[in-house]
Amino acid sequence: MMLTKGFVLASLAAVAVAKSAVIDLIPDNFDKIVLTGKPALVEFFAPWCGHCKTLAPVYEELAQAFEFASDKISIAKVDADAEKSLGKRFGIQGFPTIKFFDGKSKDPQDYSGGRDLESLTKFITEKTGIKTRKAKAPTSDIVFLTDANFDAAIGGDKDVLVAFTAPWCGRKLPPGRRTLCWSEY
Repeated sequence: MMLTKGFVLASLAAVAVAKSAVIDLIPDNFDKIVLTGKPALVEFFAPWCGHCKTLAPVYEELAQAFEFASDKISIAKVDADAEKSLGKRFGIQGFPTIKFFDGKSKDPQDYSGGRDLESLTKFITEKTGIKTRKAKAPTSDIVFLTDANFDAAIGGDKDVLVAFTAPWCGRKLPPGRRTLCWSEY
């Protein structure tokens, strides 16, 4: 079977994007990562759980926010459906269950706060004193078109969304609004 260059590159790109800041725990690495002297916040989840699926992007964002301090705090997860021994060891009865390990004791504290980024961040900061750094603004994929670059930017076989704007137009989008208002001429 011959693979096309595009297929191989797309597959490699998908693998590169899939890297997570959340540490995956299994019985072989759990004690080494969680009980080593530094605090750890551990989510016990099941892949089929709707609440777990909702929490996943928030938990990933949390791990990214504390990634700079990975030598001081671990943000980790256990697939307790697959790793039943860990679920049983820590008395997991529902999903998702989040527990805080202080790094000194083998007995974790149950997390009972909100499942939003702000609540989780506040909890970690209260427990460890570690504050997140201000998030960097995401790089923009917006290209400002001019007469000189218009044909090159929208030509070829790529899909492009172009917004034609006028600097004199006083209409601005309110915060959080992502649709454009149209005017008829």
